[in-house]
Amino acid sequence: MTGPDREVSDVTTTPGDAVGRELLATIPQSARPEDEDAFLGQLVDERRVVIRLKVDRLYGTALDIEG
Repeated sequence: MTGPDREVSDVTTTPGDAVGRELLATIPQSARPEDEDAFLGQLVDERRVVIRLKVDRLYGTALDIEG
């Protein structure tokens, strides 16, 4: 599903693929799972996707964005 303000990735199908790595990157380094390989495998089992939302404004929250 795509549109001017949203995008949904393909399903992660192989542990460590680009989608799985993008999902892993959303977790702060201090909260990353000890066994990343098992975590990436779990993402595949759960058929996880990345949903990207393009926004103009964000109210009521603060984001800690590095880089």
